[in-house]
Amino acid sequence: MALARALRSLGAPVQLKWPNDVLLDGRKLAGILIELSGDALGPAAVVVGIGINVADPGEVDQPIATLEQAGIAPERNRVLAALLNELERVLTDFGRHGFAPLREEWWRLSAHQGAAVRLGFSHGEPVDGIACGVADNGALQLRRRKACGLSISAKSV
Repeated sequence: MALARALRSLGAPVQLKWPNDVLLDGRKLAGILIELSGDALGPAAVVVGIGINVADPGEVDQPIATLEQAGIAPERNRVLAALLNELERVLTDFGRHGFAPLREEWWRLSAHQGAAVRLGFSHGEPVDGIACGVADNGALQLRRRKACGLSISAKSV
């Protein structure tokens, strides 16, 4: 959310792809990696890595977009300032209240609202369904038949 808010505040009409990509017109503009260590019920440390396509990286395995294509002059300090301000807000709120208060905003920015999706896993078969929301814990909710109810968490992907 912080990255999407920052880029939108700079004029880029970005959307989110569950669980960790930021898209511009369906092309990947940015991505986030999160690494957790520690005890799930006790002290833990989190490392958040954020990558933004400032310039065209050349040939990659998916369609990409750059800040310039998003209408943002690649002034790294301006982008970083917007991002750091939003990170402070979102991480503070998340630390106090969890994902639930961000849920509706995240879904409004989702690139796949009501769309057919296929989730791939490092183990097992892919899961096909219709993206129909995110749960209070951030898990993607899929409609596999008639009712939304299957939640796929980021740990499963």
